[in-house]
Amino acid sequence: MTDHACNEVGVNRLGDQPSAYLRQHAGNPVPWWPWCEAAIAEARRRDVPLLVSIGYSTCHWCHVMEHESFQDEAIAALMHQHYVCVKVDREARPDLDRIWMTTCQVFTSLTEGRPSGGWPLHVFLDPVSLSPFFAGTYYPPQPSHGRMGFAELLQRLAGAWTTRREQVLVQSTEMARLVAAEMQLATARRPLDQTLEDRATHALIAFHDRVHGGFGAAPKFPQPSWIRLLQSRPQDAAACGVVHRTLERMAMGGVRDQLDGGFHRYAVDEAWTVPHFEKMLYDQGQLLSLYARAASGDAFLQSVAEELAGFMIGSMQAPHGGFVAAIDADAGGREGSSYVWTHQQMNDALRDAGHVELNSLATHAFGLDRAANFVDPHSPQPAPEWVLTLQDRPEVLAAKAGIPWSDWLRAFQAMRGYLRTARATRPQATVDDGVIAAWNGLAIEGLADAAMFLHRSDLAVAATRAAECVLTKARMPDGTLARSWRAGVVSGEAYLEDFACMSLGLLALHRATSHDAWLLQAQRFLHQAHERFWSDTSGWIEATADHAGRFTTIASVEDGAMPSGAGAISEALVKCAQITKEPRWAEWAYKGLDRASGTISERPTSSPRSVLAAGAFRQMDDSRIPGGLPQGPVHAELVAIDLSKQQFELRLQMQAGHFIYAHAPEATSPRNLSISPRDVGVKLEVDWPIGTHGPQGAVVHASEVRVGITLVEPRPAPRPLRLLVTWQCCNETECLPPHEALIEG
Repeated sequence: MTDHACNEVGVNRLGDQPSAYLRQHAGNPVPWWPWCEAAIAEARRRDVPLLVSIGYSTCHWCHVMEHESFQDEAIAALMHQHYVCVKVDREARPDLDRIWMTTCQVFTSLTEGRPSGGWPLHVFLDPVSLSPFFAGTYYPPQPSHGRMGFAELLQRLAGAWTTRREQVLVQSTEMARLVAAEMQLATARRPLDQTLEDRATHALIAFHDRVHGGFGAAPKFPQPSWIRLLQSRPQDAAACGVVHRTLERMAMGGVRDQLDGGFHRYAVDEAWTVPHFEKMLYDQGQLLSLYARAASGDAFLQSVAEELAGFMIGSMQAPHGGFVAAIDADAGGREGSSYVWTHQQMNDALRDAGHVELNSLATHAFGLDRAANFVDPHSPQPAPEWVLTLQDRPEVLAAKAGIPWSDWLRAFQAMRGYLRTARATRPQATVDDGVIAAWNGLAIEGLADAAMFLHRSDLAVAATRAAECVLTKARMPDGTLARSWRAGVVSGEAYLEDFACMSLGLLALHRATSHDAWLLQAQRFLHQAHERFWSDTSGWIEATADHAGRFTTIASVEDGAMPSGAGAISEALVKCAQITKEPRWAEWAYKGLDRASGTISERPTSSPRSVLAAGAFRQMDDSRIPGGLPQGPVHAELVAIDLSKQQFELRLQMQAGHFIYAHAPEATSPRNLSISPRDVGVKLEVDWPIGTHGPQGAVVHASEVRVGITLVEPRPAPRPLRLLVTWQCCNETECLPPHEALIEG
């Protein structure tokens, strides 16, 4: 934490901050502070809550809320009257963002029945404990579309702080407790054996959208860590089908820029048609690795991988060699204005290029002969607009047009080039030119993987330039790795994810080039990560608790759009052990996976990187299973029966001679079969089967039992269904202790 520019009272202090996001808000009438000790002291002096607003420079809804609320004099006055207002760049402070995003997900689970989050993120903190008592995301200035207005929210929370302080503090204490519980690893150890990958794979296959690809409903994110886990199962035809369908549908949709080959952050619809238009480096790097691995024997996916690599090098690699963080969603004050097209714009672009005859090909290939697919509620346009989507695989489009494949492809590529040229004359989105170590690590890994799978040595050269940039420029004064670098200034010390992702990138670069220097540097980073972020009691720690905002230690293995630091470091350690055969890397990998085994086993689809690392570890050393050897004669799995009706079936199979006690509604004993949802806000209807009479008249199930389950709320499920199932297994001579398992499906 820095106290830079935290001085005068009642003024905006963001003008000379190194963060591009903070500087975007330097002209607001809100008297913003950067996150610093002085801001906390000021809130304590005034006895008012801290209002913390978190976002990043290329975030569309951050721009919207700034324009609507933070530039409004009346709202700014309310904010200053009742709060000390703080801006945080989530790219510079992933630790604070992780804690407060978890806060938002826990809070919305309790208040709305399902977890939600996003940016801009807003949390309100007790100034003494810095514990949160309220969290949310975007708010309109006045009530609209069923959402409370920001001005009303400010007044309500200020009133609660003034008149019901004790209740607010009780709520903040409870929120801190719940968030801390989410951020810590389970204490129990559970075996990370082959069934772990089986359970995760089956859950993801069940959660897969069989029509459009991907997982779940709208909004739909690429989920690269899930796809990467399924790609590791080449022997599983269903898993391979999920991977292929997802990669193909994404590549045909508007979530992929059909002109330059880059990927937008997510789609607002389930069919990948209309994206949220920003482009993040961490998506490009991970997706490049996935498409390169899937390219063999599929010319379309190979072209997607090659164009994505070209986009990264051409549009996101700066002259110094490092990759910039992101490209904004907005241009000229409007989201997506660089990307959407009208009939007239397309016709004009091709006419100006002297090739109006290509208009028919463009119209049919990109779907402009169908209903318009884009409507901007903030900036309505007089003419219908389209996000360009590929209506089928290119070879199918050529066949439908009755044009020889080589001729069609030549015309198609020329047409795209003319449209790119025309698009370049429009207002262009701003670029966040910060070089973030972790994100560059993923880009280096993606390019190095593509160099190997696509046999493109030039991609390894681009990866090498990025690695050299990070290693020479993203350095603290003492020479250690920095979180990020921009225009000669570093943002602060690196986090676990920075060391981990850079290690993965350097190890991939070593595989692609056989240059030992990259392996040696990866080993240095792994050693430094172990020194800084390993705890014998807590495992891999993203950040320790402190008195300046982190009210809990972060020891999570949960992967999101970015791999968790713990998951990525486990993967890197296993890879390093496989290459070097040095025992210490394998031992560190084992200890990390073993310490997290309870949480990984409980939430395998939430921690796919750790699942991958555990599988790779067992292949390297099948004599050791992190978390211990599997135990128990009962196998349990959750099977999707009809996803349209949200119907599932829990199946438990017992070894011969064993039985479990059946469900008994009136019983409170843990030995009876029971099922409860793991996530807050989830409601179930359970069809309990009738058991048979066993020893001493008890009702039991033997051999196999199937329990029907219907998900009542929420519909559709926001994630794979997670059930906490308990039972007690016995045979003729003994009963094992009651067993508790978390099953996903």
